[in-house]
This record gives sequence, C-alpha cells and structure tokens, in this order.
Amino acid sequence: MMPAGKFLWMNESLINGALARPLESSMLEAPGYAAQEGEMPGLVSDGRPDMIRVVGLNKFFGDLHVIRDVSFSVRKGEVVVLIGPSGSGKSTLLRCINRLEKADSGVIYIDGIPLGMRKKGDRWVPASEAAINKLRSEIGMVFQRFNLFPHLTALQNVTEALITVKKMAPASARSIGMELLARVGLSDKVSSYPCQLSGGQQQRVAIARALAMKPKIMLFDEPTSALDPELVGEVLAVMKDLAESGMTMLVVTHEMGFAREVADRVMFMDSGQILEDAPPEVLFRSPKHARTRSFLQRIAHS
Repeated sequence: MMPAGKFLWMNESLINGALARPLESSMLEAPGYAAQEGEMPGLVSDGRPDMIRVVGLNKFFGDLHVIRDVSFSVRKGEVVVLIGPSGSGKSTLLRCINRLEKADSGVIYIDGIPLGMRKKGDRWVPASEAAINKLRSEIGMVFQRFNLFPHLTALQNVTEALITVKKMAPASARSIGMELLARVGLSDKVSSYPCQLSGGQQQRVAIARALAMKPKIMLFDEPTSALDPELVGEVLAVMKDLAESGMTMLVVTHEMGFAREVADRVMFMDSGQILEDAPPEVLFRSPKHARTRSFLQRIAHS
C-alpha cells in the first residue's frame, strides 16, 4: 500500500516537472488525446480543449488496487461513455474525478487546472479546501440513487444549493429552478415532494439540481440502474438533450443503446484498467481486445 503523503508528493513532482520540461509522451498518450507538434498541452487536433484529463491515476482500497494507472481525456462538448462489468472500477473513477474519493497517485485536470493544486509563482502547490470545492462546483454529478431531500419539494431541491452555497436571492433561484424543471419535463411537479414522484421523475429532478450550479462537466454514475425498465427512457431522453446542447459528459452506464446513439467515444474498463477506447461504431462492431469482445457477447445474450 502506498505510504501516507506519497500522493501529494507525486502530484507536485509530476505537475511541476511538466512545467520545467516538455510534457512526456506518457502524459500525452491518453486515449482521445491527439496533440500535434507545436500545439499547446491540452488541445486536440480539432482545437477543442480537454475538459477532463486524467494522467496515471491509481486508487487503492487497502491492498485492493481498484484503479490501475488510468489515463484518458474528455474534450469540451464530448460525450464519453464508460462501460464494463460490475466491480471494474468505473464508479470509483468518477468519484475520484469529483474528489469524492482521493486518488493515491496521478493527476486529474479539470478545464486545465490540476484538481487539488494551485499556482504559486511558477510552481504548483496544494490548494485550500475552498479552492478545491470551487473547482468541484464546476462538476455536476448524478448518482444511481437520487439523493433528494425528502422534506423539500422538487423546486426546493433544485434551488437549495443556489441559495445556501451561491447566496443567490430566493426569487432568482426560483426562476432558475422553474426553468430547469421545465427543461427536464417537470413543470407540473414543482410543488411535489420526492415521495410523490416516480423514480424517473426523481432522477430528472436530480439532473436539474446538478445543472442549477452551471457545471462545465456532467458525470453520470449509472443513472438508470435503480429505475423500473419503463422509466429508463425518460431519463435517457433528458441526457440525450444535454448531449445535443454541447454539455461535456462522462457517463457510466449499462444502456448500450444510449452508448451507440449518443456517445462520441466508448471506453471499456475491466479490473481497474481502460482496455479499449474507440468510437461506438468501432468498439461495438469490431472490438480489438478479447475481454471487450467477451463482455459484449455476454451483454448481447443477457
């Protein structure tokens, strides 16, 4: 197991080392990254910046190595779907990106800023919790379970963070909340409590709540897995609308139809590693890795 404090030392060394010399090829070869000679780090060949960039990420739970040297990037406006068997590390990876879990080594960049670090002169040093939380506020996350406040209405669930965290005037927050609930098709449920809503409706409220903070990135952790099959479509429709609006999205899901239709790229993860990363038409039709082929065959026959 990695000694205490090594994560911080490795992050500072990796980031400050990158400032002192050209980025090493291993730091640029994350799937989806296609920097050309002369480009600034973080830009891909189509000119869109990386909104998420993960470099050499590792995470342990005791002796269990759940994330194994993972590197990848997600460009601005890109929809990347992460698939794989249960227990492969997908949800843990998302939780590390949102810092609900702290990685043991590696660096996570959010819109070019290393999570957990701040610039001091020409060096990167550990950031304060306030600075970390500010950066995290740019990342919206929707979970398997809806996590709504049971004593608040749908509208109050959406506006609560705007009023208490962003110190927004209640009238302004209410206007935003009404607009977002309309966007997810719940204009007629603003005064309803979670116990009065179906699972699909509750999940749509959770999406509206995440959008209220105006995130640059949306993370979805199996948002339909707790829903009855007949309610899945209404949540996926909202997610598809978000994708079409240009939202940067990283989605963990078992909904292969959604991945085929909406994703720009699909990544297959197993045993803590990303084994394959390709456009959906390539990954689903002609996967290169034997483990990907095996997984997709089992899904097709389930």
